[in-house]
Amino acid sequence: MFKNINIFRPIIAILLFFIPLYPKFPLIGVTGTYVAIRLDDIVIAISILIWLIYQIIHKFPVFKVKITKLFLVYFLAIIASFVTAFLIYRNTTPDNILILHLLRRFEYISLFFIALNSINSTQDFKLSYIFLLISTFFVSIYGYGQKYLQFPVISTMNSEFSKGQLIKMSTWTRINSTFAGHYDLAAFLSVVLVIIAVVFIVSKNIWTKIISFIVWIAAYPIFTFTASRVSTFAFLGGICFTLFVLRKYLWIIPFFILVGFSIFSSKDLNQRLLATIPAIKNQIKNTATSTITPTPTPAPIIAAVTPKPSSKPIVPTPTVIRNKPTESYPTVDADAGVARSGEIRFNVEWPRAINAYKKNIITGSGLGSITLATDNDYLRSLGESGLLGFVSFMAIILFFIIKTIPLIFKKEKTSHNLISIIFLGCLLTTLANAIFIDVFEASKTAYLFWIMMGLYYQSLNLKNEK
Repeated sequence: MFKNINIFRPIIAILLFFIPLYPKFPLIGVTGTYVAIRLDDIVIAISILIWLIYQIIHKFPVFKVKITKLFLVYFLAIIASFVTAFLIYRNTTPDNILILHLLRRFEYISLFFIALNSINSTQDFKLSYIFLLISTFFVSIYGYGQKYLQFPVISTMNSEFSKGQLIKMSTWTRINSTFAGHYDLAAFLSVVLVIIAVVFIVSKNIWTKIISFIVWIAAYPIFTFTASRVSTFAFLGGICFTLFVLRKYLWIIPFFILVGFSIFSSKDLNQRLLATIPAIKNQIKNTATSTITPTPTPAPIIAAVTPKPSSKPIVPTPTVIRNKPTESYPTVDADAGVARSGEIRFNVEWPRAINAYKKNIITGSGLGSITLATDNDYLRSLGESGLLGFVSFMAIILFFIIKTIPLIFKKEKTSHNLISIIFLGCLLTTLANAIFIDVFEASKTAYLFWIMMGLYYQSLNLKNEK
């Protein structure tokens, strides 16, 4: 009776609903960092336990999966990085931080294998897509609540926020919805909007089209409210690439127009883009002489909070950095914000990662050794896990790209071929985001990335279906 039941199908559906929607309320703090153990860690730990029991009962079928070998190489690389850091650099990075980040990496990637086991046929993708639509819709609704109704924010942008404080932000600030920061939300939506848009275009089911359209229309304004420059162009590149490969050439034009309109109509995004080029020029000019005090904050803080001692829950009032108002509402000093963001990356975070890489080119300085933010996941990988970790990680990514390339040139594409190409577009979107956002480290985006990759792998390995 229960032979055909796939227990991992509902597990992945629940995770696709739970991970985006549950805010980062801390449960147990970790000494030496403001990263905390949260409810999502417990839910995922239970999922991993179920997966392990399944593997034991069925004599570890995971080792029959071709890509498992690449993951084993990567695991060995980051373990080598941990051992090296533990034995050589232990006075620099606390042992508990090294252990935490190593375990977290295993936790993130475990979702790849759970997602892989959730798919037996093309039809199985429908359940995952439905729950992704539901979670995206409610993420959007909560985002509107933050912008217009002052719904509380749970953020991990600094040590005070990460304690689980309920923060109310002004209606004009960049929102993060149920995510821990607006960059994480932007990275998530840039990928999800590619999926939903392409499904809307290629689907022949009228109800799928209608529901997908409604969710997309609800989510896209939230995406623009984040004012993330890199995610905006990552989305545009991902959707245009996918539509080009699927030969939906005419659909590319509306997305170009829409993104262009969004850039000009979003005051914050528009100002930040206009300030970017001068900021880069000034940064290059002043690199040799400029200095900045290292800070773990990865991006400009537009709302700063000073908590007051009280026995009651703290609901702080943001202090806004602004220019002299030229409108009836306050405006953000975009030039200062962009310049500060660039200075942090170019003068602190990126050189710190490069210096960590130079200390140990082969194995790096250990996961978590160069603080919480680098704002470039490639430099972070090199700095923390060295060439072994970086090359073995990129080998996994290249595996998917190489496997999907032949599908691009097929004139007639099966349903799972279409799914694979959509996932390729999402992968490229994520890789673009990783240039300026730590998408493989931030828990929500990392969880969802590896779930996507597990589904992606199965789409590449399904037998032909009409």
